[in-house]
Amino acid sequence: MSGTVMMFGIGSLGGWVLEFLARSPGINTIITCDKKADWALMKTECAAIGAGQEGYNKTIKFEQCDVNDIDATAELLKKYTPDLIYSAMTLLAVSEWRPTSVVIGPKFDKALACLIPTQTVLISKLMKARKKAGITAPVINNSYPDAINPVLWRNGLGPWVGAGNLDIAVGEIRRKLSVKESVPVSDVRVYLISGHAIVPQGTKTGLPFFFKATIGDKDITSKHDVHSLISDSLYRAGPADKSGLLADPYIAASAVRNIKAILNDTNEFAHSPGPNGLPGGYPIRISATGIKIELPEGITLEQAVRINLDSLKYDGVAEIKEDGTVVLTDEAYHTGKEMYGLDVLEFRFVDLDDIAKELVTAVRKLASKYR
Repeated sequence: MSGTVMMFGIGSLGGWVLEFLARSPGINTIITCDKKADWALMKTECAAIGAGQEGYNKTIKFEQCDVNDIDATAELLKKYTPDLIYSAMTLLAVSEWRPTSVVIGPKFDKALACLIPTQTVLISKLMKARKKAGITAPVINNSYPDAINPVLWRNGLGPWVGAGNLDIAVGEIRRKLSVKESVPVSDVRVYLISGHAIVPQGTKTGLPFFFKATIGDKDITSKHDVHSLISDSLYRAGPADKSGLLADPYIAASAVRNIKAILNDTNEFAHSPGPNGLPGGYPIRISATGIKIELPEGITLEQAVRINLDSLKYDGVAEIKEDGTVVLTDEAYHTGKEMYGLDVLEFRFVDLDDIAKELVTAVRKLASKYR
């Protein structure tokens, strides 16, 4: 299947996704969309030039778009009727909030949920525009899908799936095992169940997870130190202010694999966060017809969901209510209040716009102080 992909959010991560898609078969047209015309247009042209130098002939075009204007965004979607929509939008780039994480220290990892409003607002408006336009194209959300996708699904605005996060850990584990076992990466099958926090915090903290590894029919889980496989990672070893430079390319690879699996209907085995609105991350099958959770023997979906709900507490998410309200843990609440002046324990969906504006101002003020 040859397809049209519309991309929203052409920052560091979105830029890598664009570069990889521009060199991917099965995709004829890429429409990049961003509020910031100067950078996004330049990035789009650079990707098109580079892909052209490697012999790829695709239609790659930029459209300036502010998703806060839902009507205009809906018209743009109707203009191109994409086969798939990808979003890496957020109100705060990693480069903006990362300095505050260094200042806050280890407490920040367990208070990441404080930033949920800044990661939800734009994708929620894109989903509203999609609904208004009558577009049924699947959506991949790459902005904290472990928690954002469940929030959106519970408000009738759910993307199909996310990318990155848990998949970062899985990719590195498969590489390690292929080296240790002297087999190709493609021969290594990993089943990992947990939320986003497993990447920055590892499992030696007590974070709940499920893990199994096989090569062919042989279970090799017991042969290896699982905690070290997961926790001694490149992501955690690198300097905090360089984490995006290191991780964005393989987060992007995770997203591009999901995009190609849908457009080319490959029924790919993968790991991704937020599939079908579930909290946290799971092993899945991904194809043109949708996302299916694929669990190994020995664990039920109910158990997998419970592991993920418990692991999200390590990000500061105590609960996601049926209406999509996110309840912070006490630790996340107190950290948010101390560092950002955020005196809010629960994020109601209808309040996210106002809370996000308050957070953006507070985070940028703190970041400028310590940058």
